[in-house]
Amino acid sequence: MTRAASGTEDISDLFRVIGHPSRMGILLALVAGEHGVSALEQKTAIGQPGLSQQLAILRKAELVATRREAKQVFYSLNPATLHVAREAIEKLCSAADDKDAFVPRAIAPGPVGAAMFARVQPRS
Repeated sequence: MTRAASGTEDISDLFRVIGHPSRMGILLALVAGEHGVSALEQKTAIGQPGLSQQLAILRKAELVATRREAKQVFYSLNPATLHVAREAIEKLCSAADDKDAFVPRAIAPGPVGAAMFARVQPRS
């Protein structure tokens, strides 16, 4: 399934991947353009083993594209997947701008907190 045909669960997974501080740092470094692993290591201050692990997660989520040149691998942003994330954010923002979209709900009376699964009744 491509990201363009993604559902709500896939979009949630995408935002989980983006939301990690190290991966966000990598994505922001790639905004300037394509970079090799050594350049990303310098820009992000993430060590090579950790960087490779995070890049693998970004590749799996289709957030980055790769290009091989001899033994070097170069990474760049994948605009198609970023567009899916942007569309989801734009939908949320447009809903926030629509004052009629937010209807206050009455909160049920009673205690708020842990769920009650069973109630022990005294024996008679």
